[in-house]
Amino acid sequence: MKIDINAQACGNPLDCRLCLDRCPEKVFGTYPRKGRKPGVAADDWVITPIFGSLCTGCLECVSFCSHKAISIQK
Repeated sequence: MKIDINAQACGNPLDCRLCLDRCPEKVFGTYPRKGRKPGVAADDWVITPIFGSLCTGCLECVSFCSHKAISIQK
């Protein structure tokens, strides 16, 4: 499976969490777009398919993404 995420359309995945919570295989993870700095709380998070090889192509993430930010090619 090839998982594409439009980070501009996604906004803040930690506010929405639909793809994170709905993916049965827990494929997705988040990281701060600008990295982490000591003593500073991270913000501006982005989502990525950390465990993309576990994707079964069920399309749960695509169907629940209200921003249409995720696409999967089989």
